[in-house]
Amino acid sequence: MATWEFPGSEPIEMFIEIAGGSVAVSGEPAPATTVTVRSSKHGHADPLPPAELQVSFNGGRLEIVQPKSSSWMRGHASLDVTVQAPVGSSCTARTASADVSCVGDLAELEARTASGDVTATSVRGAAAVNTASGDVWVEQAGGAVAVRTASGDVRLSRAGADVAVVTASGDARIGTVGGSVTVQTASGDIEIGSVRAGEANVKTATGDTSVGVARGAEVYLDLSSLTGDITSQLEEASGGESVALRITCRSISGDIQISRAAATADAQ
Repeated sequence: MATWEFPGSEPIEMFIEIAGGSVAVSGEPAPATTVTVRSSKHGHADPLPPAELQVSFNGGRLEIVQPKSSSWMRGHASLDVTVQAPVGSSCTARTASADVSCVGDLAELEARTASGDVTATSVRGAAAVNTASGDVWVEQAGGAVAVRTASGDVRLSRAGADVAVVTASGDARIGTVGGSVTVQTASGDIEIGSVRAGEANVKTATGDTSVGVARGAEVYLDLSSLTGDITSQLEEASGGESVALRITCRSISGDIQISRAAATADAQ
C-alpha cells in the first residue's frame, strides 16, 4: 500500500487513469487530499511497484496515472485507488475494467470505462459517463447528465437540467428531470418518473416506454408504435408554442404509456 497527502481544504481537480481494480472518490470536508493505493493480484495484496503508478499534485490538480508501458498493456496490474478530496472537487476518471464509485459532494464528474460500473451520490454540476458494458447509477446531479452505454443499465434519480441517455440493450430508469430529456435504446425499457418542461424524446425498437408528466404541466403528445400498445391518462393540449412540454415517443413493437407523475416524484 502507498499513501500520499496534499494539504489544502479548497476544491481540487482530479484526473485518474488506471486499467483494472477500482476507483473510490469522496468529496468531504477535509484539511487535505489523501490518496491511498493498493496493488492486488489474484485477490492477494502485493507491494506497489514504483513504476506502476505516477501521482502528482500541482496547482490544485491531482493526477493519478498508471503508465501504459507498465502492466496495463499486459493485463496484470490491478490497483485499488481511494481519494479523499475536499467538498466541491471535480473528478475525471478513465479505466478499462475498474469500477468508479463517487460519494459525498462533487462539483463535476466525467467517467469513461470499458466494463466497469460507475456510481455517484451527488454531483453539483454536469455528469458525463461513457461505458461499454458497465452499469451507471447517479443519485443526484444539479447540471446536465449525459450517459452512453452499450449493454449496461442506467439509473438516474434526479437531474436539475437536461438529460441525454443512449444505450443499446440496457434499461434506462430516470426519476425527476428539471430540463429536457432524450433517451434512445434498441431493446431496453425506458422509464421517466417526472418531467415538467422542455422536450422528452424517446426512441426504442422493442423496449417499453413509460413517461410521467408533472402535475399541472400541459403537454403535447406525439406517440407512435408499429405493433405496441399506446395509452395515455392525460388530456392533450394543442401543439402551440405556449405548451410547456412536448413528448415524442417512437417504437416498433414496444408499448408506450403516458401518465401523471406520482406526487412523491413532483415533491423531490
